[in-house]
Amino acid sequence: MEFQVSIIRDMLYGAAEHGANFHQLCRRAGIDPETLKDAEKMVPWEYSPYLWDHIVEMTGDPLIGLHIGQETRPTAYGMIGYLLQACGTFGEVITAVSGFNNTFSSIFRYTAEIKGDLVYQYMEPMPLWWSKYPVSAQQGADVGKSSALRTFNLLTGQHARPLKALFTCSKNNVEEYRRVLQCELVFNAPRDGMVFPRAVMDAPVLSHDQSLFALFNNLLTEKQQKLASRKTFSEELRLALLTDFKGQAPPIHVAASHLGMNTRTFQRRLAEESSSYRAVCSDLRKELALAILENDKKNINEIALLLGYADHTSFRRAFKSWTGRLPKEAKLK
Repeated sequence: MEFQVSIIRDMLYGAAEHGANFHQLCRRAGIDPETLKDAEKMVPWEYSPYLWDHIVEMTGDPLIGLHIGQETRPTAYGMIGYLLQACGTFGEVITAVSGFNNTFSSIFRYTAEIKGDLVYQYMEPMPLWWSKYPVSAQQGADVGKSSALRTFNLLTGQHARPLKALFTCSKNNVEEYRRVLQCELVFNAPRDGMVFPRAVMDAPVLSHDQSLFALFNNLLTEKQQKLASRKTFSEELRLALLTDFKGQAPPIHVAASHLGMNTRTFQRRLAEESSSYRAVCSDLRKELALAILENDKKNINEIALLLGYADHTSFRRAFKSWTGRLPKEAKLK
């Protein structure tokens, strides 16, 4: 998993505007400011895993992600931002963000669903991110909400108010979230996101430019193809399990169909890389289990259910085969 340098650059500049010392923050986070000049470059997702923790500490603002998102401009995200400014309607903006999501981040998933007269725009950190770096994931989810509202207002010239903001976290900082997002807040929701009236999809983008849209759409398509060509099939499968199946392992025929092939071809592709569906799922479950045990307060039964095991006994058996110890022993460390 990876994300675009422009995102980390915007975080650093946003933190500096809120009182953090830019160069000190870079040093603490292990970031060379020179790398920020290559905005479209993709870096590993754990490039600076505790950057948000440093930003929270140095700004003294536990909701700094929410506040940085209020000031974000679409062009902060590089090429995808220029494409958004050239879209015809906000519906096209939402479609573009979802369609080209992996060109700027594969650790944060944007999707949208239309349900009757409502549009649900989801912005969700990947399960592994939540498990290993919960402060970072929460800040990222907050940026997603406030920047979505900011983007709508900038691109359309309208002052939209979402109907609801959805949080997977527990109830906290209610008044400040309500002040910034100006809507009903739903905590302990199954997904992170915002709910808008369907009418926002038809709102025209003021800077619409058909020729620029075609240009950036083609450039992003090329980037998407190049990124895909770098991945092994096992990596592609692992990412699909994390993003589309939330870390769960569906039956093999479901996974194969999701990737556009039959089960036999699916198995052959994995065998060509000396791997198997069971091996990929086992490795992913191991990584998720270790991350959750280290950072989460869930009990063993809850973790077993989250990872798709039939019962806690099966999970304990698998965990011991991975690590040589029981989950409760790892949790005590």
